[in-house]
Amino acid sequence: MFSLDRFYHILHDNLVSKIQNGKSVYYYPFGTYDHSIMLSNNPISMHVDWRLDRPFFHCYFADQEPYYDSTFLKLKDSLIYYDHVYPSMRTNILANSEKSELKKDFLRSEKYYDWYYFYHGFAALDWYRDFQYLNSTSFNRFDKVFICYNHLISKYRSYRLHLVSNLISQDLVKHGSVSLFLEDKEGTWKDTIESNESPLDNRARVKIYNSLKNITAPLIIDTDSPNGAMSATVDIKQLTSALWHVVTETVYFLPKLHLTEKIFKPIVAKRPFILVAAPGNLAYLKSYGFRTFDRWIDESYDLEEDHYIRIEKITAEIARLCALTPAELRQMHAEMQEVLEYNFNHFYTTFKITIVNELVDNFASVLGQINNGRQPNNHSQYHTRFELTPEYFDEVKKRLSK
Repeated sequence: MFSLDRFYHILHDNLVSKIQNGKSVYYYPFGTYDHSIMLSNNPISMHVDWRLDRPFFHCYFADQEPYYDSTFLKLKDSLIYYDHVYPSMRTNILANSEKSELKKDFLRSEKYYDWYYFYHGFAALDWYRDFQYLNSTSFNRFDKVFICYNHLISKYRSYRLHLVSNLISQDLVKHGSVSLFLEDKEGTWKDTIESNESPLDNRARVKIYNSLKNITAPLIIDTDSPNGAMSATVDIKQLTSALWHVVTETVYFLPKLHLTEKIFKPIVAKRPFILVAAPGNLAYLKSYGFRTFDRWIDESYDLEEDHYIRIEKITAEIARLCALTPAELRQMHAEMQEVLEYNFNHFYTTFKITIVNELVDNFASVLGQINNGRQPNNHSQYHTRFELTPEYFDEVKKRLSK
């Protein structure tokens, strides 16, 4: 699989740059819009008569983080605008990795085209590529029922405080490995439950206060100094130390389909998982060919739209698992081997092909939308057709799937 470090360069080289005057913009550091870099095969002249200039094809890669209202303000501030270019000569594409009405509204209002693909699937394939070579015995051991990582706790991640407060109050932490930091860059847990910006239900705020008021130190699994780079690292001994993974995703409160590399950690560790995310995201993962664990747990939580109740349902399943004996857990592990092996093998083989094909097909679809009504040799010079052959797209799919 190609390196994530060169992800945008590769997509630009294989797709965007092949379109007339195609240019790409991506942002760094990872997960921010602090700086932007433009990729282009042609120098840009800032002092030309727009009537003589060639049309622009601009692709903006904003695919690392979920979208919020504030995201689009940052995005618009960083976009490349040329006062001398007539608007109809500029075609803008937003390369993204979420499905939401918020994104659709932005695309409609700004007249952008929607190029969707599963960015974090590509990230996970790069970051976790080495674990396909481990000896099968590396996945056999566990001495905890579950493991649950929780770093950020403010605002849209505040649901993690609700979940862990349940685990504490129900005395379930002793059965698992649980991390919970009592503050992050936005403030303390007390700041969060007192904040009007947190979407927490008031019932959750009360539970959190009662559970955490006497907690004086963070719960730690691996480190007391977490950082963003940890997304790319996997300690296989740690990930296999527990049977079930309770995956607390980035998006929980917002109505969108968006998953990160977090969900792939249990898959490469050959472990079952409970996905703590926005409604429908478990089904979203299954749409990419992965199997889940409704034979062993109640997965109706994925359909629950009440954010408070969804955490309560998930907690109930964790409690039920913690009530099992070691022998029952080992039997459960043995029974689910087929699903665990399938997910592991699917991730490293057909999933890669699936998301590459989706990426290329969706780019081709964007070109089709742009070209709607623009017939060959019968359209305005200011409404250029952008097209590549089906044979070329097949070639790109094969190249990127290697």
